Amino acid sequence: MQGAAPLSERELSPALRERLGLSDLQSVRVLTSTPRTVLLERTGPDSTPLPFDRDLVLTADVRAFPLADLLQLVHASAKSGFLYFEHADCAKTAYLHAGEVVFATSNQRVDRLGECLLRSSAITAEQLLEAERVYKPPAPFGRFLVELGFLSPRDLWDGVKAQVEEIVRSLFAFGAGSVLFWEGEVRPDNVVRLALPTKRLIAEGLAQRDAMLRFLAQLEDPAVRLRPVEGAGQRIGGTERAILEALAEDGAFPAMCRRVGIDPLSGARTVRLLRETRKLSIERSDAKEPPPSDASNAERDQLRGCVRAHVALLAELATPIIALDGVDGLRTRMAQVAAESAPRHPLLSGLDFSGGVLDPELVTARALRFPGDRRRAVRGALGELISYLEFELLNHPRIDDAQTYLEGLDKLRAAL
Repeated sequence: MQGAAPLSERELSPALRERLGLSDLQSVRVLTSTPRTVLLERTGPDSTPLPFDRDLVLTADVRAFPLADLLQLVHASAKSGFLYFEHADCAKTAYLHAGEVVFATSNQRVDRLGECLLRSSAITAEQLLEAERVYKPPAPFGRFLVELGFLSPRDLWDGVKAQVEEIVRSLFAFGAGSVLFWEGEVRPDNVVRLALPTKRLIAEGLAQRDAMLRFLAQLEDPAVRLRPVEGAGQRIGGTERAILEALAEDGAFPAMCRRVGIDPLSGARTVRLLRETRKLSIERSDAKEPPPSDASNAERDQLRGCVRAHVALLAELATPIIALDGVDGLRTRMAQVAAESAPRHPLLSGLDFSGGVLDPELVTARALRFPGDRRRAVRGALGELISYLEFELLNHPRIDDAQTYLEGLDKLRAAL
């Protein structure tokens, strides 16, 4: 899949390169254009090759169109093609034939063949470290493991199949990112094409997503600390070793992610691997984690005000429902709405609805551990809960004039 030639330097002035955010090693090529829009691809020496001789038929924002829905559409339509997902520095691909997955790739270390073989106990940590020490690209790493005697050819086949399935299942945990789909038969380079049931992978991926979000919420709890096992870092390398070294300085999961430069989902998957291989333990204490140092006092105050405004409106919306139905039913429904919305709004994962309302300080502390635009994350997450309560009020059989009640909350809504 060698791409068409990128735009020449003559066509890209220094000012335009700066506006496009191109590094010295990057260029751009046109993916598709219409009378009103042009879609460009950044190209570079480490870029995932994208098809140039197939039709780009779908582009979407995962916040609005979850990957499970998009892949289900491709499967139901029996489409063949190449799906590319990107979020921050994470890039994953899936090759499909007649709606079924035949291969997948990822640029994340946690998705590499060696890590997947380690998780399945097909090889030991010592074998992986030894293989990585003497391995010389571009020879296939899997075949190199066979040559070393660590795997049989059949073990390698099973390992590659499990790796592809893991990559596809991991896609559904992302609540943000971009996805593109090129229609047409695209064969992976230098691999045997597999045949994996897409429908099963989607169902397993959604179940794994929910479990991973629960695990992520546990790791992000301010009272949770991760403790490396003494000497564990000497038997592993790469990201796993960097994580253990970071945890030796600070056992808090959010601080570790910032120090290593890994996104929380990939960090949680790697932490789970380290725990399963007895390289670290997860402990809980009563200590409270201070807000992260990258948020100034002004930013914390603004975020706290944003959270309090949303929580105040939520409390007012919940009051008549609690008065009529009691707190238990509403607490259960709110927890269900939060769990269903958590893939798009991770802030909602694991929130405590005791009493039917949220503690603004706990929500603020949780939001401070998120990277990026924190107030936007609060507006999106708590806005989901506000929308649900407004809907429940308007459709409650024992509330006669909900619209008038909602109009009386306009001042609170204006403060959001």
